[in-house]
Parts: sequence; structure tokens; C-alpha cells
Amino acid sequence: MEFTAAKKDFTTALAKAQGVPDQKNLTTALAQVHLKSEGPDAVRLTAQCYEVTVSLTFPAEVTQPGELALSGRSLFDAARMLPEAPVALKSLDNDWARLTSGRTDYKIPGTSPQTLPERKVPKATDTVRFPVSHLIEMVDRVGFAVSTDDGRLNLNGVFMKVEPAGDEVQVEMVATDGHRLARLIRRMPLSGEVAKPLAVIVHRRGIHELHRFLADEEGDVAVGFQRNAAAFEIRSGYLLVNQIELEYPDYVRVLPTSFRWVVSVSRPDFIRAVQRASVMLSGEKGPLVRLSLKPGRLQTFAQDATRGDAQDELDVDYDGDPLEIAFNHRYLLEALAALPGDTVTLSVKDLGSAASLTSPADEGVLQLIMPIRS
Repeated sequence: MEFTAAKKDFTTALAKAQGVPDQKNLTTALAQVHLKSEGPDAVRLTAQCYEVTVSLTFPAEVTQPGELALSGRSLFDAARMLPEAPVALKSLDNDWARLTSGRTDYKIPGTSPQTLPERKVPKATDTVRFPVSHLIEMVDRVGFAVSTDDGRLNLNGVFMKVEPAGDEVQVEMVATDGHRLARLIRRMPLSGEVAKPLAVIVHRRGIHELHRFLADEEGDVAVGFQRNAAAFEIRSGYLLVNQIELEYPDYVRVLPTSFRWVVSVSRPDFIRAVQRASVMLSGEKGPLVRLSLKPGRLQTFAQDATRGDAQDELDVDYDGDPLEIAFNHRYLLEALAALPGDTVTLSVKDLGSAASLTSPADEGVLQLIMPIRS
């Protein structure tokens, strides 16, 4: 195999796939990137792991058709260092390849393409199209709350539900790790083939890769639903993510509906107050930020036996009962960062229920955090 491509086309395709190949065992088939000519003017790049497949084509001048299976780690590292010049890739003996650009020359290790698993392809039964910007926003506002506890597999992904409503479609994304919950609801014009409500739990590995896959893309992305996977397709290729085939928890029953304490705060000021307090926290030994709400003021506290104490205070428009409550400071900061607008509303039902963080600027966004009793 031999081809020449513009550096931007080559490195853009690699960047979208770089998180997929196995990074621990570099000799396995899943650590390789598959490159295959697609006619005289295109090359298909495919990378796979157990949960994710990414496959893209990029323009290239193919002088010798064929295919290669090259070390993903070596290829990505070399591509980052290439100068601004056309890129040439040529097969060598023993399944290696020579990568050149300008005066730069690399030899990339590889293996026989026949050792790679067959490329998975989308077989969607229902498809809906979203603006790329909408999908990225939804992933950003909920993806951070996905559980990393492999003992709770049904929480190891983002729950995505699509419901047609006339000429519109309602899209809901939810993520939770049991200590916090992030939810975003959006309504948008229906574009696609959705005749019934659809739901899928998109594996967290795919959620991490989706943002990279959609980077610098414009226009629409087609989201396809099939029995065991979700497919995200753009003009140059697709990202196929395995579905977690388990039942997602009934999160609706934990959503609080009435509150004893409600206060609105400047979101930037609240973030800075929590950050100032959390400076004194030493990792896992002291992850708590305490909030004290009293008429006219909201105070943040943090205390660490080895690093010291911190306190900050905000003026607020509040004239209700006093409240003392504590949260994991990282959870609180991530929830505040995921909310839009300049104002955030903190609502608390009781000290045993999840506190709600919402934004008047966007009623479709909800963040819940369980308080910590200290």
C-alpha cells in the first residue's frame, strides 16, 4: 500500500480515532489502526476496541492499493510531530510502514491486517439527525456524571431517550453515579425516521470518544439506534458505540418536587466561592465544602487538619430558615460548570434528599447532588 495525503486530512482522521486503540497492551490486534485504500482517491482509517468502533475516510492519492495494520500508539505519536508538508505512507517488509513528511522519516511497526477483527458497521433501524453543536452540548452537560464503578454496569453510560412529538422530537440525556445526577432535555425539529420512543445506554467509553469524534465538525450528525449499539455518523465516517443492554434506574422517582430552602446565586460568584474554600482541601482526605445559608448571605467553608481553614461569603436575596449543608466540592463545581447562564438556583428539600441546581436561563438543565452528612 502507498498513498500521499495532505497533513491536515491525515492528522484530523487520526485525531478522531486516537482514543480508541488499546494503550496498555500495544501488541494486541485492538492496539492497531487499520488503513485501507478506497479507490484511487481515498483511504479508510478504522480503530476498534470492545466498546467502540470509529471508521473514517480521508482524501488521498493512492498510488498502490492495499491495507495496513499499524501500531496506533506509534502512528499517533509520529503524526503529532510531522512538519507542515504532504504526508506519504508506504508499506515495508514484515507489515511495517514508512511515514514521511518533508525531511522527517518514521518507520511504524505493524501486523498482518488479517489478524484484525472484522470492522463493525452501523445497522440502525431508526435514525434522527441533530445539529452537531446540540449533541456536543448535551454530552458536556451530563457526561461528567457517569459512574466509573464497574460493579454497577447500568450506570456506566449515558441514558439517551428520544421521543417523537408531532413535527418535533424530545431528546433527553441522563447520567448518574448514585451520588449525583445530571439531566438535559431538548426539543428540536424532527429530522429522521423515528416512529416510536427510543432509548439507549451509551457506554461511557463512547461518550468520551464522541466529543473527540465531533470536534471541529459542522452541520448535522445522524444518530442511529439499533438493538445493541448507537451509531453517530458524519460525512467522513461513523462512531459506533456498544449499548449497555441493562435497564436504566427509574431516576424520575428521585427527582424532588418540593423544597424547604430555595436561593438564587450568581453562578460565577458561587463557583469562585467554592474554589476559594476548596483550596484548603487535600484530595480524598477532606472533600467537603460546607454551605451556610442565612438571611442575606451564603457562606462557604472548608477545613483540613493539615492545610488549614477557608471561608468565603456571598450576599444573596434570601429571607428564610437557616441551612447548614455539605457537598463533595468536586461534584458541586462540576455541576455548577455544567449549568448555563449567570444565575443558579439552589433548592433543598431536606438534608436526606438530593439538592437541586438549576438555571433560570435554561429549564431543560438539571443537576442533583446528594449532601454529605458530616
